[in-house]
Amino acid sequence: MAEVNFSAIDYAVFAIMLSVSALIGFYFALKDRKKSTIDEFLLGGRKLHIFPVAMSILASFTSAISILGFSQEMYRYGSMYWLIGFSYFLTQPFAAHVYLPLYHKLKITSAYEYLQMRFNQTVRVTASLIFCLQMILYMSIVLYTPSVAIQQVLGVPLWISIFVTGAVCTVYTSVGGIKAVIWTDTFQVLIMFSGLFAIIIKGTASAGGVSQVWNRLYESDRIEFFDFDASPFTRHTFWSLIFGGFFTSLTVYGSNQATIQRYLTMKTVKDAQKALYINLVGTFLILTITCISGLIAYAIYFECDLLTSGKIKKGEQILPYLVIDLLGKLPGAPGLFVACIYSASLSTVSSGLNSLAAVCLKDLLQPYFFKNSLLGESKATLISKLIAALFGLITVGIAYFCQYLSATVLQISLSIFGILGGPLLGVISLGMFCRFANSFGAFCGLVISTAINLWLGIGAVLYNTPPISKPVSIKNCENTLFLDSNKTMIQQDDKFDVTYVYRLSYLWYAALSICVCFVSGIVLSLITGRNKSKEIDERLYFNWSNLICRKKEKKQMEKVHGRTNYGIDLNDELIIEKQLNSYSLDNLQKTDVTRF
Repeated sequence: MAEVNFSAIDYAVFAIMLSVSALIGFYFALKDRKKSTIDEFLLGGRKLHIFPVAMSILASFTSAISILGFSQEMYRYGSMYWLIGFSYFLTQPFAAHVYLPLYHKLKITSAYEYLQMRFNQTVRVTASLIFCLQMILYMSIVLYTPSVAIQQVLGVPLWISIFVTGAVCTVYTSVGGIKAVIWTDTFQVLIMFSGLFAIIIKGTASAGGVSQVWNRLYESDRIEFFDFDASPFTRHTFWSLIFGGFFTSLTVYGSNQATIQRYLTMKTVKDAQKALYINLVGTFLILTITCISGLIAYAIYFECDLLTSGKIKKGEQILPYLVIDLLGKLPGAPGLFVACIYSASLSTVSSGLNSLAAVCLKDLLQPYFFKNSLLGESKATLISKLIAALFGLITVGIAYFCQYLSATVLQISLSIFGILGGPLLGVISLGMFCRFANSFGAFCGLVISTAINLWLGIGAVLYNTPPISKPVSIKNCENTLFLDSNKTMIQQDDKFDVTYVYRLSYLWYAALSICVCFVSGIVLSLITGRNKSKEIDERLYFNWSNLICRKKEKKQMEKVHGRTNYGIDLNDELIIEKQLNSYSLDNLQKTDVTRF
């Protein structure tokens, strides 16, 4: 293990980061104490600014899993995974112009309110429960991942690290609400970028320069981008990373409450779309620099593999080891890295807690426990804070048991989005694109697709073998007891049997669930009786012509208000937005042919 040299300056850097995160929460709690409404707590009054919201979207799903997982993937399995970044350029524009306007114009709080408007309450509640399970599992892994890194850097026991991380983000989320989450996310994104760029600059120099890094990667067969294997059972191929990655990422930007809630914090659709495009640049940049960090780590340790030599126990410890080895003697550098890892986790968990509070209040508590009674703003806000705190405690408890999982944290996290996020995206898309789909078909499609995905996911954990790492060398390891490198590679048996299906690449889970949801939903809707589209508000459907027609309508509105496209101000834009969405939620007809 690299020599740990965590000085007083490092502790100070780390402590300042945690303190600032907590102080932001208390600041907004005091600042908005006279505006204690549920809309302020969950949506920031729907008037937040573009840049901080963009940074919050970026931070929400750029966790320690991304920083440690991407780098581990590059170090052990090569550069192939980087191709998933190009799926972002398909996913996020699609979400910005197809899904985002639907949520924004309905002025809802929870994404799954749409499912009651389009189908019925049963579908809404089922989807909300699936989302809660998804986020609890995901946040647990997010809490566990940096704790492994901190254990490597400082030798701090795993449970202490998990508890501290969970406690800090639970406090500032439950106290400060969405504003605290968004502004803390902005601060933490800056910390993340600072730490990662420091690693790249120092690491490249230590490896002997860019050309030396490239040569070592090329000789070890780690430069790989064009594997066009058509088999869905191959872990990473061009097709699974681009097209499977498209659907997996779309579960985040098209149906996940944590992201959608940020769309709804801004005044107009146009502002939300700008934030998503800024996020697109940020997510691709984060992916790229973390992947480069992993490749640099291999180039430095190319003749003494860290895992095979026993210097580290888990792949998630590769980057922390590199930092301590390279920057351990530079005061403040290890502290900056630890702050970087913690920042990534704090931002993700805080976003998840806030979104869980919104879903539980709006989808699970109000429809059943406060249906016939008036729930005051202060009481609703207090309940939301208690929900966020409760889920924080649950997440901390589950995170401790993540150490017993054998797969990489990156694969586990993306599997969760595919397994549980895919059916949510499927049922929402079914409602948007299939006018004749009824509530019975939607419910069955949601349940069937979730059941199939859970079956495949659990089977993959029980029967699948770990992926085979790229070749490693241990010829220059000194004074280290190690196994022969070939003994650490588990060869996969290509013989087909019943368990072969569990080898389906985790990147196809989302696409599979969407197909199953659509097919079963459409078939059962046709069998039980087509939905009559005239009974449902037109705003609940997506029409491809709206992408063009909406622009024409907006130009006509601008002429009415005496403004050109270049001279319209924010107030006029809000008036236009309201007129384009003239129907109120109270007038939505929530009737359906099939009720059960």
